[in-house]
Amino acid sequence: MKSPTFSVDQAAVNDYNFTADNRLNATFTVVVRSHNRDSKYKIDYNVVVVSVYHNGYTLAYDTLGPYFQHHGDDILFTAQPKAQNVMISDPGLARDIRNETRAGRFELEIRVRAAVRYEVKRWKHKNYTLRIICIPVLIGLSSGKSSQSTKCDIDRY
Repeated sequence: MKSPTFSVDQAAVNDYNFTADNRLNATFTVVVRSHNRDSKYKIDYNVVVVSVYHNGYTLAYDTLGPYFQHHGDDILFTAQPKAQNVMISDPGLARDIRNETRAGRFELEIRVRAAVRYEVKRWKHKNYTLRIICIPVLIGLSSGKSSQSTKCDIDRY
């Protein structure tokens, strides 16, 4: 049973505003590609949570699902995590975000947690949680889009 591979194919930010009192408002769009490398098992994604992080601090998340993936197939998860009036209380993090805002480039970490079950014919394997981390995801604030695809690391437990 092989774990799927993941990548962030696209990331974008809209309605971005970082206020003088360190409050963040933004709508992120994140497209995550999953490729099922296994030739026998299908994957049933019960719940998928896509989170946007900056220096280990959660900015926003979105919950998706369910999805079903046949062996050898690719599927795309499109999430729209929203940061609504998120208070950045850490002064160092606020300074970093302000500096990146001035530079016009945002460096993010995308984390995905997926509750999955593998299936072969009618037999269903036990439930697993996939933990996927994608670093770095670079978003240009002027264009609002990511410059390149980012490969992800995965743990299964």
